[in-house]
Amino acid sequence: MLGACVYFVAVGPPPPPGFIRDEASVAYNAYTLSRNLHDQNGALLPMYFVSFGDYKSPIFVYVLAAVFRVTGPSKAAALATASTVVLLAILLLGLLAWRLTRSVFVTVATIVAGTLTPWLFELGRDAYDTTIEPLLIALVLVSLEWARRSTRGAFVRALPVGLALAGLAYSYAAGRLLSPLWTAALIVFAGRGRWRWLLSTWGVYVLSMVPMATYYFRHGGALSARYQSTTFVTAGMSKATIVGDFLSNYVRDGDLGHWVVSGDPRPYIHVWGAPEFYAAILLLAAVGVVAAFRRDRGDRFWLWIVVALVLSPAPAAITDQRYYSLRLLPVPMLLLTLAIPGLDLFWRAACRDWPVRFVLGAVAALLALQFTQWIQNYDKYNGGRALLFEEGVPGLLATAFGNGAPVYINRDDIYAQTHALWYAVTHGIPRSRVAILPGDSGAPIGAMQFGRLVPCEPSCMQLETYSDYWIARVTKPS
Repeated sequence: MLGACVYFVAVGPPPPPGFIRDEASVAYNAYTLSRNLHDQNGALLPMYFVSFGDYKSPIFVYVLAAVFRVTGPSKAAALATASTVVLLAILLLGLLAWRLTRSVFVTVATIVAGTLTPWLFELGRDAYDTTIEPLLIALVLVSLEWARRSTRGAFVRALPVGLALAGLAYSYAAGRLLSPLWTAALIVFAGRGRWRWLLSTWGVYVLSMVPMATYYFRHGGALSARYQSTTFVTAGMSKATIVGDFLSNYVRDGDLGHWVVSGDPRPYIHVWGAPEFYAAILLLAAVGVVAAFRRDRGDRFWLWIVVALVLSPAPAAITDQRYYSLRLLPVPMLLLTLAIPGLDLFWRAACRDWPVRFVLGAVAALLALQFTQWIQNYDKYNGGRALLFEEGVPGLLATAFGNGAPVYINRDDIYAQTHALWYAVTHGIPRSRVAILPGDSGAPIGAMQFGRLVPCEPSCMQLETYSDYWIARVTKPS
C-alpha cells in the first residue's frame, strides 16, 4: 500500500509538460491569496475567482494558498498539492473499505486500485480547481457511512454529511448541479427512524448553500456563465428535443465500455488511446452490487450509492461536449466504492476455494494488462501535449525579462498577463516589472512586450514566438 501511495505522488509517470494557463491562473490567485488574502483582481477573500471569463471554484485555490504560504509559489508545489489531495481521496476510500469489511486485503486492494486508476492518477497531475472534487466525494461517502452506523443524535450525524455535500457544490461547476441531486437522493435513507436525520441534513445543506446563493444574486450570471457557454440547449429548441438530446448525451457519457477502452478525447486530463478506467474494477463493481444487495438487503447505504451513480452523468449530459472526464469524476469514485463488496466476496471465497483464487488472479491479471497498456500509451504520447500545455511560454518570458526592464502587456491580453505574473512570482521578479498597459496607451520605444490575443504590429518588431504567444520590441509609438 505504501508503495502504491509513493508511486502515485512521486514515482509514477510525469505530469504533462508545461503549465497551462488555467493552472497558472489558479496558482497565481493562490499566491496572491497567501500573501494578502486578496485575489489577482484585488477582491478580499473571494468566494469565486474570475479567470478568463469563467469563475473558478474556491476550495482548491484556498488549499493551494495555504501550501504556498509555507513553501512559496512554484509549479512543483502546485502539482504536489494536486496529487496529494487526490491521493487523500483514495485513502478515504480505503478507510471506507476498512469500515465496511474490516479486511486488510480489501482495504489495501481498494487503495492500490485507486492509485492505479488512470482517471484519478492523471487528474492528480494537473493543478486545476477541479482536482479537489474527488476528495469532497470521498468525504460524502465516508460521512454518510459513519452517519448510518453512528448512535449519536440526529443533528450530530447530519452535520458532516450536509457539509460534505455542500462542499461538493463549491468544488467544481458540475458539482453545483450534482450536489443538490445527491442531497435530494438522501430520501432513500428515509424510514427506520431516519426522518429527523434526513431533515437535519437537508437543513445543514441549505444553510451551507446560503453563501453561494448570496453570491449568485449579487453577481448576476456569474455562476451560470459556465453553463451558458457549454450547454447544448439553444434558442428555439422544443422541450421534446431538449429531453431527447439530454437522454442521448446521458447514455453516451454513461457508456462505461467507452471508458475502459479510450476515455476523454481531450488531452487536458487523459492521454487518449488507452483506458481511463479498468475493466477489472468495473467487473468487481458489478459483482459488488449483487453482493451488497444480497448480503445487506435492508442497508440503504448501497441503494444511495447506486442512485448517486445513476445521477452522476446528469451534469455532463446538459453540455455539448461528450466524454468530458472532469464533469464525470464521481463515476470512478463510485465504481471503486461498489467494487469494495465485490473484492470482499472474492477474498472470502478465495480463502476457502482454489477455483476462486484463480478467478481473483485472473481479475488481477486483467488489471495489470490494462495498466501496462495505459503506461505505454502515456509514456508514448504525454510529450505530445507540450504545445497544449504551453511548455515554451516560460522560455519566451525568460528572454523578455532578461534585460532587467519591465515587460509590457496589453490590459485585454489576459492569457499573457496570467503567464507573466505567474512567471514573475516563481522567479523572484518584482511585480512592478509586469507592466499592464492602461487604456489605449502603448509601451515606450525600445521596451519588451509580451502577448497572445492582442497583436503588437505595426508598433513592434517580433523577436520570438511560441504557438500564439510572442515577445517583441517596441519600435515606434502605437
